[in-house]
Amino acid sequence: MPSASPATYGLLGMLATRSWTGYELTQQVRRSLRFVWPTSEGHLYREQKRLVTLGWAAVTREPAGRRTRQRYTITAAGRRALRTWLASETEEPHFQVEGILRSFYADSAGPAELAASMRTTAASAQEMLEELVGYAAEYLAAGGPLEMLEGNVTRGAFHGRPMHPDRLHSVALALDVTTQLLQTVAEFFTMTAAVVAEWPSTTDQSLTPETRRRLQRVQARDAARDPGQGGNASRRIMPLTY
Repeated sequence: MPSASPATYGLLGMLATRSWTGYELTQQVRRSLRFVWPTSEGHLYREQKRLVTLGWAAVTREPAGRRTRQRYTITAAGRRALRTWLASETEEPHFQVEGILRSFYADSAGPAELAASMRTTAASAQEMLEELVGYAAEYLAAGGPLEMLEGNVTRGAFHGRPMHPDRLHSVALALDVTTQLLQTVAEFFTMTAAVVAEWPSTTDQSLTPETRRRLQRVQARDAARDPGQGGNASRRIMPLTY
């Protein structure tokens, strides 16, 4: 029996709202889940088959012009699996930002390459942020999902698309935290790109005072967040492996 991954449960959660064709599921992931759990299109189609193998979804064939398409519907076992997963312990957060990975190894390149990477990361984060802000505007629009929710309407259509206003409480939570993270990434890399572009090199000794200040800011933010703990002093610190 194949094991389930967070991506499996992400698709299962979508099926809990309604049935979808394989293509519709992939498109919906591009619209929503890719902001918090990016995965390839091929992997998504494999996950759809995994749901059927696990017995968490049933698949039927329906006509689509001269061809047929597969429609996935959650099963009772799938709903139980989703509830069990939601009640289980959450994994530690995973931040998959290539710009951060490149920053970690920037000593093997020059300031120009590092600054370019940061500018690209900032621009991408800003584009994603603007797209999500657009979703918030759609939810708040006249006749949109929020007004449906306020009018106790649990199902409806808006701009020709089916809406599930009763899910908006959960969706708004995810939208709130994701936009905050993207804004932080966009602002940090925009400002820092201008700084590193002026570095003589990524390993120059003259950068040491600036590095000390940056590390002290990390410590100060932690102390401000939890002043009773005295920063990291009372915590177990795992050594970095370079």
